[in-house]
Amino acid sequence: SFNRLIVEGYLSPLVSFRRDVGIDLSSVKIGASGDYMEGAAAEAVDHEAITRKAVQECVAYASQRWSWLLFASSVKHAENITRMLWQHGISAAAIHSELPAGEREARIKAFKRGQLRCLVNMNVLTTGFDFPPIDFIGMLRPTRSTGLWVQMLGRGTRPFDFTRYPTDTDEDRAVVSFFRFVKQNCLVLDFAGNARSLGPIND
Repeated sequence: SFNRLIVEGYLSPLVSFRRDVGIDLSSVKIGASGDYMEGAAAEAVDHEAITRKAVQECVAYASQRWSWLLFASSVKHAENITRMLWQHGISAAAIHSELPAGEREARIKAFKRGQLRCLVNMNVLTTGFDFPPIDFIGMLRPTRSTGLWVQMLGRGTRPFDFTRYPTDTDEDRAVVSFFRFVKQNCLVLDFAGNARSLGPIND
């Protein structure tokens, strides 16, 4: 049914590539939930050289993409990714639970207006966040949860055509005024090895 929904235009296809930036999860323990223990996973992923290489690959491969969403492994990791993106000239903001609610909403609104090219998410925009123009996902959060994997990638599966997008609200009109493109697919760079361990989300 997933593939059928893509063929019929209800979902946008994902174009996914596994990128090896040196993340080693062999010593990360599995918690009671069946997923990696969050602190240990973040410690394995959040290294300066690993993050810098991943950010460089995002900049290189997603340069023609309009709207980026990156998944981080901790709050500190999200902030580190954001800092490196700015160093490459990519306007970005971290989104996580330690931000005041008002600041979090302001950053999301700036993203939806095209004032920020990228949001770097930690445990806030994983489920329920609906922004169809997202056409690039960078995965720096390892998981053994198929449900979480599907939810994270699901942020990129909404189709988008600016000529058919609703213009009922000021927010809708702001989206159409900036994101003037028709989404063909969503590029996924999987730095965390999730596709290798869990498979594609249509399987």
